[in-house]
Amino acid sequence: MSEQASPPALQVAGLTRSYGRKQVVRDLDLRVEPGDIYGFLGPNGAGKTTTMRMILGLIRSDSGTVSIFGESDPVAARRHLGGIVESPRFYPYLSGRDNLRVLAAYGPPVAPSRIDELLSLVSLGDRGRDQVKTYSLGMKQRLGIAQALLTSPKLLMLDEPVNGLDPAGMKQVRDLIRTLRDEEGLTVFVSSHLLRDVEALCDRIGIIQDGRKIIEGRTAELVEDGETLEDAFLRHTAPAAGGQIR
Repeated sequence: MSEQASPPALQVAGLTRSYGRKQVVRDLDLRVEPGDIYGFLGPNGAGKTTTMRMILGLIRSDSGTVSIFGESDPVAARRHLGGIVESPRFYPYLSGRDNLRVLAAYGPPVAPSRIDELLSLVSLGDRGRDQVKTYSLGMKQRLGIAQALLTSPKLLMLDEPVNGLDPAGMKQVRDLIRTLRDEEGLTVFVSSHLLRDVEALCDRIGIIQDGRKIIEGRTAELVEDGETLEDAFLRHTAPAAGGQIR
């Protein structure tokens, strides 16, 4: 008897969302496999953040389904899911550790040892007692990732995780994402407009435009000989993208 194939980490089918008369996401299908670092790309206003908010359960879809590791019931599915959409927010006068303790109180019980483990994992073990107002932007981004990991998710969704960081901060976040996949066994879904980072980091990529998926596949398969990912992105999204990548 053959073994049953593992379900995808994320399966989005027919996802649609409108604001008033404007349809922002249109009949969108996406598939993320377990162990992927999946890059989610699109021109400015393509519907990336709206899509992520629907997947995370922060807003409702008008139609369509979201399945996470084979679970389509919203409550059951989102037990496997953690994420950051836009910039993480913290209490500036509390320490990094106390911020995580406060945030953990809103969900299932989290052991104090788990908070220490997460601070160490995101390279903030020696700064956990310091007030967040003293943190750099990169440190806040890493603390945000620790926050998203409080519930031990299997799928982590990150919206522009290196946006605004200096080169050292960008490398720290990229290395952390690889560690989460390679050593912690997470699947990671990353939305970004920094295409060089996506090309270096992501195994598979989906590109949307005007709320619709226009292509999805392995990174190497989307790039033709002699192209960079930026070249391929502009080729797939031209002419409507107007050269603006976000």
